[in-house]
Amino acid sequence: MAIPNHQTASLLSSLPRHAQLEPVLNWTKLARKDDLELVHRNGKTLTSGRVDMLALDGSVFWLIQDNGKGRALFLPDDDVMVFRHKRAGNRPKS
Repeated sequence: MAIPNHQTASLLSSLPRHAQLEPVLNWTKLARKDDLELVHRNGKTLTSGRVDMLALDGSVFWLIQDNGKGRALFLPDDDVMVFRHKRAGNRPKS
């Protein structure tokens, strides 16, 4: 379920985010190996990890979770907000 823009802006401003995180509102902008943090709409951090696989249409992605928690599938209906760790400068992808 998509969150309306005014609710998203309100939620983003209320979350304690670090400067190195950026919201990813459109999952088609994700890339394999992106480091993410997933936050529920209520503001609770659910998990973090690295993108393993993703659908080109942004309908689903798999995350290899940090701390040995395994691989997890996420869908838009999961009511999660995705934050990506910003990349330093314009480094080429490896």
